[in-house]
Order: sequence, then C-alpha cells, then structure tokens
Amino acid sequence: MSDNANPAAGTLSPAERLDALESEGVVSVDDEAVTLTLEFESTRGIYHDSYIDVPEAEYHQAVSDVFGIDPDEAADRIEELGVTREQFVALLALNSHVDGEYPLVERANMAMMITDIAPPSPVPEDVTEIDDDSFEAFLEEHDRAAVTVWKRFCDPCDRMKADLGETASAFPEGVAVAGIDGEATTEFRRRFEVEAAPSVLLFEGGECRESLRGYHSPEDIADACADVYDE
Repeated sequence: MSDNANPAAGTLSPAERLDALESEGVVSVDDEAVTLTLEFESTRGIYHDSYIDVPEAEYHQAVSDVFGIDPDEAADRIEELGVTREQFVALLALNSHVDGEYPLVERANMAMMITDIAPPSPVPEDVTEIDDDSFEAFLEEHDRAAVTVWKRFCDPCDRMKADLGETASAFPEGVAVAGIDGEATTEFRRRFEVEAAPSVLLFEGGECRESLRGYHSPEDIADACADVYDE
C-alpha cells in the first residue's frame, strides 16, 4: 500500500484497496489473476449460510446494526444504494477476517470488490452449469431433467463428486442433467426449497417430482429416477 494512502478517510484507490485485501489474506494475486483465498472463502461461506436466506425483517435488522441506521430506514437505504445480500455477506466476512483498521465506507468498498472476484464454481467440470438466469429455460427445454446442487467446502459434495461417473450413469437416457452453484442461485433454491448440498432434484414437465437432500449413492439416485420416470 502506498505511503500516502489514508484508510481513515476511506479514499483508497482500487489498486491500494487490492493491496490491502492481499495483505489481509483475503485475496491472492498471482500473474495478474486475483482469487479469494481458501481461508477467506471459508469465513465467507459461514456468513453466507447464516444471512443469504434470512427473512427480510431479519436482514434489515442486521443491516441496521452494521451501518448504525434506523431499522425502518434499512429497506430504503438498501434499495437506494443497490446493496446486494452477497455484498453484505462479504462485508460481514471482511469484518470478521481483517486485522487492520479500516473505516466502514472503505470496508464496504472492499466488499463490493470481493463480490466481483468470482471464486471457482463448485459444479463439476463435466456437468452443464445453469444459474438463476437460465434454469427456467433449461427446464422448459427438457421435459425430463435433473438438477444437481453443489457447494464449496462441502464434504458430502466431494464424496458425490468421487462417484460422479456412476452417478451420471444412474440417470436414464433422455434425462438432461445440469448443476448449480448452491451459494449463487438463491432464486432456484427458494423456489424449490433447497436447503442442503449436495441435492438432486428430478423434474418432469417443469415440475419438481423428487428432491434428494444430502449425499445419495448412485443406486439411490437410480431408484428415485425409476420411481419418477417409470423406468
């Protein structure tokens, strides 16, 4: 960080802000590639699970507590500033993770920078990935479809990935299979009440016919597919 940077004034340049995040162990910079560190991602994941799906009233109260504003004003301020839940989660994780003294406005700027640094997707490379913008089109396009839900730092997900070849074979021919990042697809999870990762949701005609929560063996998935698709 440059000598003339003044964190107390909240006027760090983007380059100085990135330097600060690197020195605090939030990001790793390698050959001009910037990624979130595993340690910070683990911290962020804890806050994500705690706040990303809380009711609006609880979310507004948390924002009120952090920013020191009236709870009744929180909703308007969130809309006015365009603050997303992902940015708020990043701010909470940052508050917990960093040791340096940074004013709230600077930490908020850092949080926005963090949300722009996309961590690696937990969806296996061999699985077609969909998101909140594309899942409806995917379900409309395929009469029979299976959507798998994945998450980072998830031992059951890793176990399911180890069985991926057998799991892929468990889906009958004609069933389109896709995967989603469970942390980044809040609309999908809310609509289909997904509360665990991994999960396997079986669809027919756009309707979720079966939802397997947590780790399931390829044999369990094959049995569920046989029931849903009358195979």
